[in-house]
Amino acid sequence: MMQSTFRLLRRASRNLGVVAANVDTKYAFNSFRYGQQTGSKQFKFLSNESTSDRSSSYAVIDHSEAYETAMQGKHGDQLALARLEGQGKDDPPFDPFAEFDHEAGDWDTANVDGVDKDLENFDDEEDEYGDEDEIIDRYNADGSVRRSKSVLATLRAGFPAGGHFAVVRFGGAQHKVTTDDLIVVNRLKPVEKYNIGSVHTLTDVMLAGSSHTTLVGMPFVKGAEVDVMVEEITRDGKLVVFKKRRRKNSQRKNGFRRDVTLLRVLDVRFPQEHRDHNHVGRELVDELEEAALLQQEGSKQQKTAA
Repeated sequence: MMQSTFRLLRRASRNLGVVAANVDTKYAFNSFRYGQQTGSKQFKFLSNESTSDRSSSYAVIDHSEAYETAMQGKHGDQLALARLEGQGKDDPPFDPFAEFDHEAGDWDTANVDGVDKDLENFDDEEDEYGDEDEIIDRYNADGSVRRSKSVLATLRAGFPAGGHFAVVRFGGAQHKVTTDDLIVVNRLKPVEKYNIGSVHTLTDVMLAGSSHTTLVGMPFVKGAEVDVMVEEITRDGKLVVFKKRRRKNSQRKNGFRRDVTLLRVLDVRFPQEHRDHNHVGRELVDELEEAALLQQEGSKQQKTAA
């Protein structure tokens, strides 16, 4: 159990991009394991209950100083370049005939009966459908969050998305999740309890972390919670089971589709005593998304004015 917890701790440090924290991780973990005092100020351990009750204890790793040091060095410079990666991705495609169309002017359709009214009605219908699409199409067909091209390019370049993440045990497996993630598990029963739209709170959190703090459960983090909503109950893609016996004139082909439940992660919460810690939130990505929307609206207004 100790070895698996140590591997989770090292993996969490690597996922956060903190290089300096990996140096003293083994020393700090062994200090907590054998009850010794650690001299490093970057790590701090505590347990909710006595050391004999391992089921409700967890370790707190404070790597805020290492993260700030890394952000002031080359790692921070790389993230600054990643933020510039999405510039110009939302610009409209270049039209070489736009200037000629502007000089020639718009076509005169006033003499044609009924054309202007039809165009106005068509524009109104487009606006109505566009508003509905903005409300419905929050997620893509694969379940991911719908984002603009500039924000996707920035995130793919390595820019931190921020927020909290957790490793939760649910449905016989462990899932690393964050807000807006989609979890695919076997169909949850009874269906009357896990019906579509119902919200549930998962408490079997094995690890919770952010950019500045990581909580490693032994085996669970008491007080950490993950809120999920049942989004869909469906069947998985077909799995073809084909068996052939050579030289026996015998073969068999069957299909299998698993019954699954799709869960949308709504929120990841730390224990009450650690919810106000300093960390990189999701506000940076929200600001990028707002800037991309303002840029798209400005380009549309320029196009209509031209």
